[in-house]
Amino acid sequence: MTGLDGAHACLQDLISTYAVADFLLVGDRDLVRSIPDAVRSYVADGRAVAWNPVVPQGVSAAIDAEIALQPVSPALARRLRCDDPDEVWPRWTRCEVAAKLLNLPVLSWLNWPNLEVPAAFVRRVVMAQVVVGDVLVCCGLTWDDGALPCNDRAPGQGEGEPAMQ
Repeated sequence: MTGLDGAHACLQDLISTYAVADFLLVGDRDLVRSIPDAVRSYVADGRAVAWNPVVPQGVSAAIDAEIALQPVSPALARRLRCDDPDEVWPRWTRCEVAAKLLNLPVLSWLNWPNLEVPAAFVRRVVMAQVVVGDVLVCCGLTWDDGALPCNDRAPGQGEGEPAMQ
């Protein structure tokens, strides 16, 4: 296994462990802001979402959240030729998370065909989607440039208790 394959496998393990409802908090903005070191997203009705995975040095985390069944705007529906929230919001949140993790300009990804994350970017990120109540959350991880995460992690290191209880 190459270093990049190992890094990707490590991120897969981490996302499987931490991209679950127990590690996500959906609630009032002030409550969510009070959680140290969490990555955050805000949804259209004013609530916020926090995710605080335990990750090794050299790993970055990001999330995006949308109200799962909120209507798709007519402009976005025209662009995607689809107005089904079950189709649009999963793609939207994946693109948003990939862009955040890869430091791409805000909304630059709107030109990605069908809001699908390009293969070149997929190799650098690991993402999972979680539904918490009525909110769809995409959680994502990547490794920082020059870092190959988990190469020095002892067995069991990085495993923790849910941060959001």
